[in-house]
Amino acid sequence: MLDPGQTEKLIAQRLLEARHRRGWTLAEAAEANGVSVTHLSRLERGERQPSIGVLIQLAWSYGLPLGQLVGEEPQTACHVFRGGEAPLHDGPDYKYAALSGITGLNLLEAIRLELPGSSRTSRAAQHVGEEWLLVHSGRVRVEIGSESFDLEPGDAAHFDAQSPHRICNRGRARATVFIVSASSPARRGNGHK
Repeated sequence: MLDPGQTEKLIAQRLLEARHRRGWTLAEAAEANGVSVTHLSRLERGERQPSIGVLIQLAWSYGLPLGQLVGEEPQTACHVFRGGEAPLHDGPDYKYAALSGITGLNLLEAIRLELPGSSRTSRAAQHVGEEWLLVHSGRVRVEIGSESFDLEPGDAAHFDAQSPHRICNRGRARATVFIVSASSPARRGNGHK
């Protein structure tokens, strides 16, 4: 497993390579992802650690699975995860593991967040699409726009990811949350015109 410094360098390298494969300038990529040119430039140089929301947005816009951006090898048509074998990565707020990665089919991304016991709140995330989260263990508070929701194990939330959202652990013990993000809102209705 890579140490955090190596992981940041790998993510920076993969972000730069992905942008170049798309043929985008720094300004074009920043505009497509809703981040500043300065911030994206620092991410590509490994000077900043991207938030989960920014990583998801970048992966979608570059057409890559999130796992591939954080150093996991491309998978076959089925990406299987065995229990706790998915490697944990250090994010700016929490540790996370990418749980999806089917190349070319990444309309959704799944991650597992490990939130240490504290009342520290993550940075607000905001990105295109929808997000669904499930509390596996611990007690968390989810803030979506101007609303907040206290969730316990087994509780889930589904919301428009374009609304600013953040999460915090309300307990002293570690909390585990599974998050699934879809790159575009689900179609409403039953598909009939």
